[in-house]
Amino acid sequence: MENGKPVKVILPEIKKPIFIEGYPGVGLVGHIAANFLAKELGMEMIGYVESPFLPPMALILGGKPNPPLRFYGRDNLIVAVADIYVPPTLLNEIAKEIVRYLKEMEASKVISLGGIGIGFFKEKMDVWGVGATEELNQELQEKGVKILQYGSIMGMSGKLLWEASRENLNAYVLLGETFGDRPDPRAAANVVEVLKSLTGIEISTEPLLKEAEMIEEQLRRMHDQMEEARKKAEKQYESIYL
Repeated sequence: MENGKPVKVILPEIKKPIFIEGYPGVGLVGHIAANFLAKELGMEMIGYVESPFLPPMALILGGKPNPPLRFYGRDNLIVAVADIYVPPTLLNEIAKEIVRYLKEMEASKVISLGGIGIGFFKEKMDVWGVGATEELNQELQEKGVKILQYGSIMGMSGKLLWEASRENLNAYVLLGETFGDRPDPRAAANVVEVLKSLTGIEISTEPLLKEAEMIEEQLRRMHDQMEEARKKAEKQYESIYL
């Protein structure tokens, strides 16, 4: 541990950055959205998180070793991604170190992306959110976001919101409604659409929507097969007692 700290955040000096966090969570919404942004915007890895309490591993991407917790960047945009589960106690320290860096760099926006499980599907899945101040909540409402009045936000998103708000940074959390039990690219697309209006990022969410359609079609097929198997089983059961 360097200087007694269990975590070291390694990032270059980027003044007034827009910081976007997408660690794994409900429906992997934030994780999908953050990786999508990094790929579609052609971002390069610019930093990583170092800690003796992280698993000893390298993530292989495109035939090259990568750290499991890393940062992608382009211009003044920074995207944080994680490909492993991070224990809550370590998340606390990572969030504090990230906010320390963002405060020093005078970050213009700190935005966390995630999902909110509702346990059912509806025609229009909404995006919920909350900002560090009433003014930021008003800004979110103007973008069509439903403001979360009560509840809890777990994991990196919640901790980052709290730590950033303590330092008077413009912090937001965006949560896409999702069924909650499977990866949800459609919810990720909904979150990215709001993100675009908040930041001015120009990107098409069409690839995410196509991925969502593929997953939904696979689920429909699985449901049809299960329903057909159930009906056959019922007929066989009835025939025994006729």
